[in-house]
Amino acid sequence: MKKCLLFLMIFTFLPMVSFAEEKGGNEVHLYALNIGKADCMILSYQDQHYLIDTGYEHTYPALETALNALKINSLQGVFLTHCHKDHEGGLMPLVKSNIEIDAIYAAEIYHDVKDKKHPAVLAAKERDMEVSFLKTGDVLPVGSDASLTVLGPVRKDMENENNNSLVMRFSSPHGSVLFAGDMKAEEEYDLLTEKLLSQTDVLKCGHHGDSEASSAAFLQAVRPAHALILTSTFEENDTPAPSTLKRLKSINAKVYVSQDAGDALHVEMQNGRITVSDMTWPSVPEAITGLRCHISTADDAFMLANLSDKDITLSGCTLYSSKGEDSFPLPDIRIPAGKTISIGSKSTNGSVAYTIDKKNVWHDKKRDIAMLYDAWGRLLCQADNGLTEE
Repeated sequence: MKKCLLFLMIFTFLPMVSFAEEKGGNEVHLYALNIGKADCMILSYQDQHYLIDTGYEHTYPALETALNALKINSLQGVFLTHCHKDHEGGLMPLVKSNIEIDAIYAAEIYHDVKDKKHPAVLAAKERDMEVSFLKTGDVLPVGSDASLTVLGPVRKDMENENNNSLVMRFSSPHGSVLFAGDMKAEEEYDLLTEKLLSQTDVLKCGHHGDSEASSAAFLQAVRPAHALILTSTFEENDTPAPSTLKRLKSINAKVYVSQDAGDALHVEMQNGRITVSDMTWPSVPEAITGLRCHISTADDAFMLANLSDKDITLSGCTLYSSKGEDSFPLPDIRIPAGKTISIGSKSTNGSVAYTIDKKNVWHDKKRDIAMLYDAWGRLLCQADNGLTEE
């Protein structure tokens, strides 16, 4: 109950703006995509565009939709903060697209991945490019008067790749942003010890608002006026952690969580004035509403109920299993108003509207989450199998 009340307090004043209002000028624009417990952000300034992380492979359509909506066909830089699937999964689909990419960046410190298998290296090879590996102190110019400065990692963490996250500070005359990747308390301590931290206007919180990130000492050093948390409580039920929210509240930071936005959280900075709003792309059809779903592990089936008063067609939709990490493109299945249909597998007995060409789609021993996405990468409904990770 306390957590719900805190969310209500945080989001009561989150404005929605039209797409036309956010365009143009010399402003800084940052778009943090609502793609679940994953990071993917577009930073735009003076007609230069940078991508910080790419989300999961199965959430790439949402990134593609965002780039199309923003009319971005070239990226001056793509940054991979670290080698986890919820940050690097969309990188390979991106390099296989028609988007022009000037440079691919990653931290020179990383662990538990072979050099030739590093996701940034594999992606760069697809484009006949070389990865620009970054270290503490590197500075990249952005436009005529802004920059991205690499703060960390300063040392290799041999146990937790999250603490090898590329941490960067964007500085401009209009405002500053600290991108913390999945940095946890150990890497925060390193940056504090090296005196690399300073006050920032906007913080992209580390590790999806986990309790072991955004420590009190770290927040006292950076004291952001605005904090972004990119997560899905349904996917990771201990994020954002109540303790993290409490620490952010103690420094009077305004907190915004991506799962409560439409397509993205939009940060605009101009001459020291910073606004955070709810962005919905106007260039795509209205999302399907009225769907509820359920997993039956006994039947290895996925049930979809249409609670609306209109028929729904699943044109271009994709069904995803989190435990199996499988994506299943669906045909144009029609669900009559007020009716329920089942999508089965080769293991399913009984009548189904569609059969996935695989046995045992849904895990029956550990938690598995079903996510139904439309053709534009928007989540239409989700359900788990009622199990826990233990």
